[in-house]
This record gives sequence, structure tokens and C-alpha cells, in this order.
Amino acid sequence: MQYPYSVVDVFTERAFSGAQITVFTQADGLTEGQMQMLARETNHSETVFVMPSAADCAARLRVYSPLGEGAVGSHTTVAAAFALAESGGIAVGTGLSKCEFVQGEQRLPILFNRSDKSLLTQVGFTVTPQIDRYVPAQQELLGILGLESQDLETLKARALFVSCGSPYLIVPLRSLDAVYRAAFHAEAWAQSSASSVPVSEILVYCSETENPEADFHLRLLGAGRSPHDDPPVGAAVPAFVAFLGEKLAQGTHTLWVERGTKRTRQSLLKVEFETCASAPLNVRVGGEAVLVAQGQMRAP
Repeated sequence: MQYPYSVVDVFTERAFSGAQITVFTQADGLTEGQMQMLARETNHSETVFVMPSAADCAARLRVYSPLGEGAVGSHTTVAAAFALAESGGIAVGTGLSKCEFVQGEQRLPILFNRSDKSLLTQVGFTVTPQIDRYVPAQQELLGILGLESQDLETLKARALFVSCGSPYLIVPLRSLDAVYRAAFHAEAWAQSSASSVPVSEILVYCSETENPEADFHLRLLGAGRSPHDDPPVGAAVPAFVAFLGEKLAQGTHTLWVERGTKRTRQSLLKVEFETCASAPLNVRVGGEAVLVAQGQMRAP
């Protein structure tokens, strides 16, 4: 049987930029094994499979990398929503419209804002952050990242462990140059005080950006990634927002975060969030997307 798919570049206005995601828009009937094989065939960082859901939800999502099933991220959810809107799977008129997706037990509110020229798609998350201030000492961090002392930001912010479901070690750096010189050193990590913490990735960031619209530049590092990898950061954004919220006044905030460089596949994400000391953190992550390919693939 043939299954239709779309290739979507997310968080960009230009084709062949941003995060590249494959979306199978009518995946009902596929087994877990078939989804895994199709994800290996597309060989993108994530492949999204869209299936029917309950009457009050537009769709149910499952996300696979070439290595296995993964959790939802803003880039995969926005890709699915955009692909369905472009293929007619969701009716999206001019102006604002809403729907909901579900992945596992998680419900994901989707907001569309269509104008004559573009379609802005956002996904909402409600999270309860857990923050741990016991992080590796400065010399340990430098060894883990392969950096020098002048590269670490220590005055305006400090490293923290933050979890909004998936834990990250978030490390502020002083420049884009430092962000792209940083690399994960597994031996230094294993010998550090953080080796017992179940963290899969390190999020490094700085306030220096290429795009004048962006407030921060983000990059993910971790075991199994090449030193030259620059993977999508959407899944880490709620944790980054919780990290920033430590120093922000209560209320509604908007910022833009950048991933990647203009020479590669740069993404620009719009982030809106509401901070309140006595309530969970509400985060909306979105941006524009570009449909670059459509076709059909035979299930193995």
C-alpha cells in the first residue's frame, strides 16, 4: 500500500533551510516496525506519522528517528500541522484557527494564523519545570565542552540542569564562536560530578546572533552526535524558557531564538510564554514553514 508524505522545512521562510521533517499525513494502518523502517528510509532527524484520533482532536502523532520512537517536539508538531493544512487534512482559513493533536497521553493545542502571504503555526506546551542548581564546576564544564574559561558566561547567567520531561544541562556561553567550537567530550563527562545525572543532551546558548530578529542562539550537543551536528532545538525550548524564567518578571513574554547558521540550515523560532510562580509554565513555540516535496512511499 502507498502512503502519502510531505517534506517540510520548519521554522524558516526559505526552502532548504530550517529543520527538515518528513510527515506521513495518512499513516493509519502502519505497524511500529513499518514506521521505523520508513523513518530509516527518509533518514531525517525525525519523521512524523499522522493517524486518526478521537472526535475532539484533529490527529494522533507518532514520531520516529532512524534509531527509534521519540518524544514530540515543537518542530515535529509544527511540521505535521503545516503539512495537514497544506494538503487539506485540516481546514485553515484566513486569520486565526485552532485544533488539537495528541501524542500518547499529551494533548497539544495548535494555533494557525494565515495571512495572504504566509501561515504561522504554533504549538502549545504546559510544563512543570524541575531545576537543579548542582551542576559540574567550571573546570569540569570546560573539559566537557572543550572550551576555555573566557568562553563561559558567568556574570549574567550560570549553568543549570532543567527538565520539562526530558532533562538538559543548559550552559550559557559568551559568543557564537564559542557555541560552534563547543563539542561533547564523553570521557570528561564520565569523570565529572554530573555523570550520574540522566541527561541526554547539553544545550549551549549565547545572546550573539546572526539574525537581527533573534534574541538568542541555541545549539544542542550530546553523546552520539558529530561535533559538526546542529540538530533541531524545538524539543529543548520549554526547558530553555524555564531556565530564562528564573530571572524574568511574572507575566507574558515573547522572544525569538535562532538555530543554525546562514551557511547551513538556519531556523528562527517564535517563543511566547507566561510565567507565574504558583502555576505551570505555558509555552507556545512556532514559526513559518515551507513545503518542499510531496509523494507516496510503499510500506515495507
